[in-house]
Order: sequence, then C-alpha cells, then structure tokens
Amino acid sequence: MAATPAFAHPSADPSATPSAPSAPATTPRCLIDAGAGGVVTVTLDNGRLNLLTGEAAGIYTEALRELAHDPAIRLLVLRGGPAAFLGGADIKFLKDAGKRDIDTYIRGVFALCEQIRDLPFPTMSVMSGYCLGAGMEVAAMCDIKIASHDARFGMPEVKLGVPSVIHAAMLPGLIGWGRTRDLLISGRMIGAQHACDWGLVTDVAPEGGLEQRVEAWRQELLGGAPVAMRIQKDLIRQWERMPLQEAISVGIAGLVSAYDTSEPKEYMEHFLRARKRA
Repeated sequence: MAATPAFAHPSADPSATPSAPSAPATTPRCLIDAGAGGVVTVTLDNGRLNLLTGEAAGIYTEALRELAHDPAIRLLVLRGGPAAFLGGADIKFLKDAGKRDIDTYIRGVFALCEQIRDLPFPTMSVMSGYCLGAGMEVAAMCDIKIASHDARFGMPEVKLGVPSVIHAAMLPGLIGWGRTRDLLISGRMIGAQHACDWGLVTDVAPEGGLEQRVEAWRQELLGGAPVAMRIQKDLIRQWERMPLQEAISVGIAGLVSAYDTSEPKEYMEHFLRARKRA
C-alpha cells in the first residue's frame, strides 16, 4: 500500500528550540506504508521542525493503536523527518501554557510512548537530525534504535525551566544513573556514536549508509518466528513490572505457550537443515 496520510488535523505555528526560526503552520500527518513481508513503515510528519505538539501526539497515538490490532504485522519501522526525527515540544506553547494545558499535553505524550511500548510486534526507530526531549523519549521506546551518523540527542528541558519527566524515568535502565544525570541535569546534546556507546541507540549508520543499515536490521528482525516474537515482546513488557521470581514464572508459561503453534518445529527443522548444509 502506498504511503497515505492518516488522521490529519491542523496544528499551531511551532519553533523547535530556543534558537530555531519560526516555521509555517503545518498539518500533522501519520504516513503509513504497508510493505511486503508484514513490514509497516510509519512516518511522523509535522513539518520541517517536526514538533511533537499535543495534536500531533494524539494523531500518532490513534494511528498506532489501530495498527496494534493487525495480526499480519511482523515489524513496525518508525521514522521522522530528515532534519528532526521529532524535535520535541513547541516552545511557544510551553511558554504561554497554563498548568491545565501542560497536564493535558504531557499526558498525551505519555499515551503515545505507552502505545509504542504496548505494540505486540517488534519496533524499530530510524533517527536522523535532532531527536530531542519528548521526541527522544518516543524514539527510545522502540525495541531497536538506528541512528544516522549525524543524529543528535538531548533532553534540554532544564534549560527551558522545566524537568524531564514521563519516560525519561526509563533512561537509567538504558544508560545507567550517571549518564542519565548527565543528560537530564546538563541538558546538553550528544552525537549518535556517543549515544550508541552509552546504549541509548542500538546502531549508528555510516555516512550515506542509513538505508542499508535499516535493511540489514529489517532482515535480522524478520528472521524470528512471528508468534515467538510477539510472546517475547509481551514477556519483556511484563518483566519490566515484576520481581525476579514472578518474571521467571511467566517466562516458563510463555515458552510452553509457543508450542500451541507449529513454529518451534518449523523453525528448528529449518535451523537443523541449514546447519547440515554448512
């Protein structure tokens, strides 16, 4: 299916960072491209600066919620724009908003991040340009995170008079407490390789090689059995909330449930045939 806009609504005139120029009013769009082999590419598009406005967050969440019910999807690839995967919040909005406005906005971003975490199939974010604040949190919610060589990451909220919240709370599990303090307290930006060395992203593509790296990871992720992948995703989500012994118990049940399908037999036979030919 060709890329088509979905859930389009108007948005406010944005600016991405304190030093960014004003951008023309844009219409947030969620472009959905269902490719071969159960791979769906979702592109988040809100203009050149690609701000994560409240309206955009709602549009993206609704589109992903619909996709979550599709049993044919094996991999979702989440993309943004070339200048910014997601540029974070609209600073003009943050400056003029009241407490109720802010509460509504941040709960909308929370819903988007949770929807990404709850998707039952593997997810991969592909990041170019700036990936800041709430935009970085969205990217980090994906299972696999691929960055272009020139991508830039940061949580600059303290430099705007507010703390980093919601899924910034997951950063210690990704990069450790010391590095989390660095990002959140300093508000500085770091480069793609730096982010990869820290564990914030999975892989960094060389200059001019982003699409080749994305394709390599696409093939890697499609190598897993579809039902087993969904079971594994569900287990990981449960493990995040469980003490160790309970997590082990649900893992045992998850393994046994895989034998409700023919996947173990089929995939193991394929593995043994391939090993015999090697």
